[in-house]
Amino acid sequence: MRQPQVNNPYLIDQIRIMQKQERNAYKCYDYMNSLKATVSESDRQALCNWGYKTIAACHCVDRSTAVVAFSYFDRFMSTSNPSAKRALVHIHDYQLALVTCLVIALKVHSGFKVELDFVSSVVCSNQYEAEEIIEMEKQVLEALQWRVNGPTPHDFIDCFIEVIQPMERIHIDFLTRFSKALAEFSVTRYSIALQAPSAIAFASVLCALQYLDSMSSIDNLSFRHQLEMVSGMNADDPSVRALCKRMLCLMQMSSSHQNESVEIQTDDGSLSVSSEDSPTTVW
Repeated sequence: MRQPQVNNPYLIDQIRIMQKQERNAYKCYDYMNSLKATVSESDRQALCNWGYKTIAACHCVDRSTAVVAFSYFDRFMSTSNPSAKRALVHIHDYQLALVTCLVIALKVHSGFKVELDFVSSVVCSNQYEAEEIIEMEKQVLEALQWRVNGPTPHDFIDCFIEVIQPMERIHIDFLTRFSKALAEFSVTRYSIALQAPSAIAFASVLCALQYLDSMSSIDNLSFRHQLEMVSGMNADDPSVRALCKRMLCLMQMSSSHQNESVEIQTDDGSLSVSSEDSPTTVW
């Protein structure tokens, strides 16, 4: 199949390398399927929401840092590390693992100087000593074999959207922001977080294209075709359609519950979407 023309000649190779990484060294598993697990999906979701709020309180730190932290967290919990096994049955340790993964992501992904005494006393309200966080940090890094630079949905989204052309700048900006916002929201759900980052990114961009097509005149079929060629995925695959539908439904329920629309600011203006704008079907 002929590959689409792209400005970056190495982009296709980069995507393939990232997809190989996510299938091997950076893969996570359904750790809550363990018979011994007492923590729940709702526990994880609550921790992820707390993680976003914590990141928001850090100046000049992007929400993508939290996405990286959640990836560390799920991968760590998928390992046979004794601390991970203990966290499956003790919510106190489960929370500590998430806090520690946020600390690691702030250091590695954002270059943030983290004062563990501050994390202990203020962020964690003295529930954990700095020494506990340090010890858990050692356990996480050892379990991950120091592999802390794996691909995230955001990385794939940037690559996928770079391929989509020709498109107006305001539409590219919308696709990027909306796709990432949808991915950020979706990975708080355990069942979606278990999906490959490229699959989450692919579904997020497809959903964003659907929204954009409902509000503006774009060549949606052409853009979908380009996206399929560069990703190696099929938008009509039942698993892809199911993932898109679940992500859209989750966002609809959230926006309906909060009775508000989602406005995404762009350099050339703003585009707003709400649950009423959402397509009721996935192409």
